[in-house]
Amino acid sequence: MGVAFVAHCLLNQNSKVGDGAHCAGIYAPVIDVLREKGWRIEQMPCPELAFTGLNRFWAVREQLDTAAYRRHCARLATAVADAIAVRVEQGEDVVLIGVQGSPSMGVTITSSDPERGGRPEWPDGSPELVSGEGIFIESLRQELASRGTGFPRVAGETHAIPGHDEAVQRADLEAVLDAPRPEGGRT
Repeated sequence: MGVAFVAHCLLNQNSKVGDGAHCAGIYAPVIDVLREKGWRIEQMPCPELAFTGLNRFWAVREQLDTAAYRRHCARLATAVADAIAVRVEQGEDVVLIGVQGSPSMGVTITSSDPERGGRPEWPDGSPELVSGEGIFIESLRQELASRGTGFPRVAGETHAIPGHDEAVQRADLEAVLDAPRPEGGRT
């Protein structure tokens, strides 16, 4: 089928901040779909873990959006873009699976709170979610664009989003995996 570049924390929930893990080890609902459909899996690095370690605090986009963190993400994105480019050159289908709500790995939803720091605790009990990409995903998009390599189809895992519905998540992931490759076979 192809290769799925998967956010680190979906393959190792123990890398998540504090009590952010939803299970021990892999997040099976995503990985099970990839396996059932015959997709190979490549783990992307966790930019937050590599930058701040295991004993980090819960952060929103504004806290991570610094020159140092952007340089860090750009370095990691270069390595991931290298791997994606090789797969594309070999004619393989490529998808990217991020984590919705993540300040780094969000593909269409990221976290934001310009007024606060630390673990978000809003009055309604839900995190402040906004449309947009996480900082690492932005860096990866820029790196691939600079090479003339298109950006892969994306899926965003939603287990940290209020109202998460596993059946909807699965259907959305399957739709991305089953979608036709972009014209010309390029990612």
